[in-house]
Amino acid sequence: MRFSSVLLGSAAALAVAGSATAADLPSKKAAPVEYVRVCAIGDVTGFIVPGTDTCLKIAGRIRAEYFYNEAFARSDNSTTFRSRGYLTLDSMTNTAYGPLRATTRVFVTKDTGSAATTTLDWAYIQFAGITAGRIATSFFEFAPFGGISFAGGDTLGRGADYGSINTLAYSASFGKFTATLALEDASERRVGLQNFNAAFLSASTPTFGGQAMPDVVGRLDYIDTWGQAALTGAVHQSRVGNGNVVGSVNLTPAATILDTTYGFAIQAGVKVNLPMLAPGDAIFLQAAYADGANSYTGWGTTTVGTLAPGSWDVVYDATGNAKTSKSWSVTGGLLHYWTPTLRQGVFAAYGDLDQYGPLYDAAAVSLGTNVIWSPVKNLDIGAEIVYSKLTQTPRNLLPLAAGNSEDSWAGRIRFERDF
Repeated sequence: MRFSSVLLGSAAALAVAGSATAADLPSKKAAPVEYVRVCAIGDVTGFIVPGTDTCLKIAGRIRAEYFYNEAFARSDNSTTFRSRGYLTLDSMTNTAYGPLRATTRVFVTKDTGSAATTTLDWAYIQFAGITAGRIATSFFEFAPFGGISFAGGDTLGRGADYGSINTLAYSASFGKFTATLALEDASERRVGLQNFNAAFLSASTPTFGGQAMPDVVGRLDYIDTWGQAALTGAVHQSRVGNGNVVGSVNLTPAATILDTTYGFAIQAGVKVNLPMLAPGDAIFLQAAYADGANSYTGWGTTTVGTLAPGSWDVVYDATGNAKTSKSWSVTGGLLHYWTPTLRQGVFAAYGDLDQYGPLYDAAAVSLGTNVIWSPVKNLDIGAEIVYSKLTQTPRNLLPLAAGNSEDSWAGRIRFERDF
């Protein structure tokens, strides 16, 4: 009895002590859990950044490529490798003025025989019709040849996608029409200046001065269920900065170049959907002409085999007068889905370059095709082959060396995964 009483008394004491200790502890409610919320604003589907009303999408791409390029010298690589990784951040926020977008993409590339390089593909803000920053493709360009050929303009060589460029633009829509006026970085569109006598008198070559004005680019799009049509134009300034002396044919000094020349380019393009063939089928056509602005027709830099002719926006005659170069290009492509998971692109391009004086005219043609298999969503496995030919026609004052025509074959296999 006495032993039981002791046990009961001890238990009661412990219970009272435990209750007192618990009462003395500070009480705090657990913070509510904030779950990830899915969002969709404009064409961005992602998640809400905690504590904000911004919809963020994180995406990426891995690309592996294996190239064959026809070798023309013992030191040339006929087979090369490329590995490339992309990271994209895309954000959208609703405002009283419409969606506010801020997006960026960078990629890192490692090619055979070179160190890894990092490239800013794009980084821009869109708000109330304004686009500011580095965009994926110049507003001048039209055809989305990246969907037909593996490398877009790089493969076609004439008049296709120029690539990313810094810009400040305003766009306005009127029903099915969209009009854009853009200021783009002219320094990225510079091709070159040349002295009429440089080819045979070793005269000094004019160099560019500082950028005094950006390229002014205008664009008008019409989009309907049948497809899309676009008309684009650009004004480009070439400004000499070094004031070098130009000699005449008889070596008599004739002029000092301190010149500013204005060139222009125009382009028309059309995309026609062909659902009667297969869903997703389309044909693309575009034509461009430039006077003193060769990069707009794809004649910025051109190399086929061992032939790498120069391309100059402006050539100065023996008295220092500016003569602008003329160029044009026509590009076309067809995209066809044999099955929902198997598609083929067929593309072709032709371009012509006409330069002043003892230089030369040049013509280039590219033909290619690819087949792409998408066994699962966002995975492409494909192969492409391209034939290119470049021909130079010498002018009457300076015959060119033998081998003024060159052609080559190239191919690649690509594995690409988007996520």
